Amino acid sequence: MLQIKALLKKTLQKFFDIREGEHQKVLLLQFNIFLIVFTLLIIKPIANAKFISVIGIERLPLVFVLVAISAMAVSTIYSKALSSKSLRKVTTNTLIVSIVMLVFIGVMIQLYIAEEIMLYVLYIGVAIFGVLTTSQFWIMANLAFENREAKRLFGFIGAGPIVGGVAGGYFTSIVASYVEGTNLLFVAALLLCACIPLNNLIWRKHIKQLNTFQQKKRLTDFADHPFLLIKKSRHLSFLALLIGLGVLVSKLVEFQFSSIASQNFTNSNDLTAFFGFWFSTFNVVSLVIQLFLTRRIVGVFGVGTSLFVLPGGVIFGSFLLLFTPVLWASVFTKLWEVSVKQSINKSATELLALPIPANIKSQTKSFIDVFVDLAATGLAGLLLIFLVNGFDLSVRSISILSLAILAIWIWVALQVRKEYIKTFQAKLTQADKKSTKELMDYANISVISGLKKALNFGTENQVLYVLEKVRQIPDKRMFEDVAIFVVHSNAKIRIAALKCVYFLDKTIDRDVLDSLIVDVDIEVRFLAFSQLYRQSRDTPIVTINSYLTHENPMISGAALTAMSNECRNNDEMKKLLKIEQRIREKIDYLSLIENSDKKRLFKIIIIRSIGRAGIDTLFVHLSNFMLDEDEGIVNEAILAAGYTMSPEFIDQLIPFLEKKKTRFTAQQALLQYGVGIIPMLELQAQSNVISQQISLHIPSVLEQLDSKIAVNALLGFLQNPDVLLRLEALRSLHNLKRNFPHLNISKKEIVDLIIDEAKLYKNTLAILYKQNQLLPVEGSFAETAARSNIIDIVERRLDSTLERIFRLMGLRYPPEEIMSAYESINSQNEHL
Repeated sequence: MLQIKALLKKTLQKFFDIREGEHQKVLLLQFNIFLIVFTLLIIKPIANAKFISVIGIERLPLVFVLVAISAMAVSTIYSKALSSKSLRKVTTNTLIVSIVMLVFIGVMIQLYIAEEIMLYVLYIGVAIFGVLTTSQFWIMANLAFENREAKRLFGFIGAGPIVGGVAGGYFTSIVASYVEGTNLLFVAALLLCACIPLNNLIWRKHIKQLNTFQQKKRLTDFADHPFLLIKKSRHLSFLALLIGLGVLVSKLVEFQFSSIASQNFTNSNDLTAFFGFWFSTFNVVSLVIQLFLTRRIVGVFGVGTSLFVLPGGVIFGSFLLLFTPVLWASVFTKLWEVSVKQSINKSATELLALPIPANIKSQTKSFIDVFVDLAATGLAGLLLIFLVNGFDLSVRSISILSLAILAIWIWVALQVRKEYIKTFQAKLTQADKKSTKELMDYANISVISGLKKALNFGTENQVLYVLEKVRQIPDKRMFEDVAIFVVHSNAKIRIAALKCVYFLDKTIDRDVLDSLIVDVDIEVRFLAFSQLYRQSRDTPIVTINSYLTHENPMISGAALTAMSNECRNNDEMKKLLKIEQRIREKIDYLSLIENSDKKRLFKIIIIRSIGRAGIDTLFVHLSNFMLDEDEGIVNEAILAAGYTMSPEFIDQLIPFLEKKKTRFTAQQALLQYGVGIIPMLELQAQSNVISQQISLHIPSVLEQLDSKIAVNALLGFLQNPDVLLRLEALRSLHNLKRNFPHLNISKKEIVDLIIDEAKLYKNTLAILYKQNQLLPVEGSFAETAARSNIIDIVERRLDSTLERIFRLMGLRYPPEEIMSAYESINSQNEHL
């Protein structure tokens, strides 16, 4: 048994880069999503078959509308539940409710009590169950792994739902021939029961140890109004419209598929078996296309061309159904729509979304996936009700509607293609505005070819931009073009290239890697060891240990820092590589070092290793290093403390904002905590706990956080009685709006603040006028001097109030025009 376990671990390490300490977490998550999707593929064929057999195909359009309405209502309730309860509790409650509902519906149908109502509830419930449970799973998976681990492991975990989808449908197809379909609902409920202890085990062993800051940082900070983000971007608008049209066509094809199937299978069990078989087959074909065809089609053809593969096949299928509405034609059309949509079309859409900033994509993804999908589903239902029930049109006539929508789809795909090229070229220009190079034409080449061309002929800043995009969606065909940059003269490019290579999961020549291990840049050395660890899959521990014990402290130190980061969330690997023991040995050795340069090097190694490893028993040493006489060491300790994201360091980090020499590193350290730090910083600035000089620098931290919460915090500072804090908050709001233009700032609130500041300016001006009238005071030099001082103070107040008014107006109107006017008013030139 132990030998089998060891062999399994070795296989997973070699082929999927699953490391010691990760096997249990990965396999538990994979099995969990397997069970969820397996269960879904049992329930879905039953729901479809029973609904059509008992209620009739003519009611299917109505249920599409009900699904849309119900799912939107449930999504709203679900969002409110998440804001007041933990995700773990909500996830468990979702499973419990699903189990109870399955058993209840199964019993009611068996007893023929309110059968039709139960079938409506079942059909709608299946749709909601599929969206909620898979969404909850991937949120949980994102909490279980940080970004680097997720990119490395999610491909393997993603095999779980694929296998579950295939196995569940085939299982239903076979069993439905022997067991009455409704009885399978109890089997599905039993399978979901197994998910509850699985969920609890994953949370208890692999997520519970994360503090609030770590959890929030791993989850997306959603915008308040993602619709506004979509509306602001033509590129994103066309992509959302394309996805919506795809859902609309999908529902029309589903109606035709279900209708023709119901004509051929009058028995509900036979219909269940039919649906189960084909739902699984759709997944198998989709997987085959994804593995063997997607990369070739998406990569070889020009930008956006691969988007026409899906509508092209559906157009052909729609013509078939128009002239020969038979079972094989409906199967072909549905097969093409499902399999191509999940493979080629999905990959093409992801690539065409590359130029859109990652933060905007993440904030709008859920809105598009849920609300755009549901809106399109509801619209499809309304169209079918209007045509089928209202005009009593035949199933074949639906093809005419599909063809009309597909024509719009093709037009939108062409617009997306244009927007992709325009946005990509604009981003390249923006990446290096100072470049005098003529921008190349990317119109008639593929996405991959365009990225390669930009890498080969772009400026250094443009290369950095493209490398960042390659890292977002790793494509192994980019490896050769990316690999040449690991030896580039610019350290920033070497760093970006190494990060790309890591996610591309390719091997760098060992001689090149050895040269990078002794690179002059410490970050390059650090990433080189991470890459070495990843590509030494046969003997990773032996290989890394040889470097951890290297006689050159620069090499052993870089290896220790790199491995501390790689093992950050993996206690088992920390023990195998003896990370804590090695750090303690270096701490003990520190007192014996006499050479100041060597001592400084060892301090940096210790500080960075503790920060990366996140070993709380060593945190006291970081606190001590923050008191070091060497400012460089203090800054290293500040950054390392931030990297731990430990709550105990926050109170120590905030005072470093006051000193100019540590301000930047303190800002960067606090930013490591992510959006979770905002309420704490807001409270500190608004209270009297810290000095005014420290609180004045808190807005400069908030302005670097791409979050609506940061906007609200800075707007809150505008109500503070401290005029200096108000002014700093306004400056930061300007910077925030410039850096993250998609963040929405309430116009009404800004106008109210402008009016308040204008009133203050008017009252201050009146005071100034009165004081000037009282000067000079005859016979009293002291009173004259006092009034002169008052006038000086009031004038300074007027200047700061005027700046606040204009900065507020800059949040309401184009800032460059407003600030230009402000500078002209302040100018010594009277004409200006």
